[in-house]
Amino acid sequence: MTGLRVLGFNLFFYGYTFATAFSLYVLAKLSTRERMQGRIRRWGRTVRRALRLFLGSRVEVRGLENLPETGGRLLVSKHQSELDIVMIAELFPDASAVAMAELKRYPFFGPILDKLGVVMVAVDSGPQGRTAQVVEGARRVIAEEARPMIIYPEGELMALGARERYRRGAGHIYAALGVPAYPVAASLGAIWPQRRWAKNVGRVGAIEFLPPVAPGLALEPFMAEVQERIETATMALIREHAGAEELAAAEDRFARGLNNAGEPAAPAGAPAEGAGARS
Repeated sequence: MTGLRVLGFNLFFYGYTFATAFSLYVLAKLSTRERMQGRIRRWGRTVRRALRLFLGSRVEVRGLENLPETGGRLLVSKHQSELDIVMIAELFPDASAVAMAELKRYPFFGPILDKLGVVMVAVDSGPQGRTAQVVEGARRVIAEEARPMIIYPEGELMALGARERYRRGAGHIYAALGVPAYPVAASLGAIWPQRRWAKNVGRVGAIEFLPPVAPGLALEPFMAEVQERIETATMALIREHAGAEELAAAEDRFARGLNNAGEPAAPAGAPAEGAGARS
């Protein structure tokens, strides 16, 4: 029975997501960004409802009182699951993020990314060039358009309890724009782990918006502060929501500071091997 429930959810999710992507492509050609954002919110809300209907699982949203109600916001978030994207879509359909400029070479993606005002970064522009593109893109989104911007500083989906080097992109935006940064913790991987077909039925997960890091910190103290807050709050949520086996593995990763590959993670903001400031 559990397998059928997971199958039903997955078929619904991928079918509905494909239909939504196609509708966004049409809206990008024929309509406004606001219409697209409404469609994105509806996608997130519908997937969250389907999660409860098919799997009996639910997501708690905590800490919204820590965010300003409107305006530009820099959200620095843990990333464990596609469900992270679902929740951001429902809560902040006008949010921007960073994407590879190379995606615009694909006809289906280009019009959508352009219309939504996503920050595009050319991978072949070198570390300093990428940093400048991220900062200028964030300036447009946060300061000029007063929209939220979401940054996943680890750059990949993380297993429960695992951590990866926090890249400096969020710190450069924080310093250049002089804005607060809002750390975001999550335990959504307890329901939907890292791109896996399998889901956990009957689970609760949470996304939590933490109190802001006020402007004014230097880059390295900022990166250390953000990582400490996010990782500590995320582990507290995992202890609430993970199953026994998952929790034991998560506690081991967390205590040993391991990444997804089971290796010690580099310190926050440290350069990636061979990649300089790949932030």
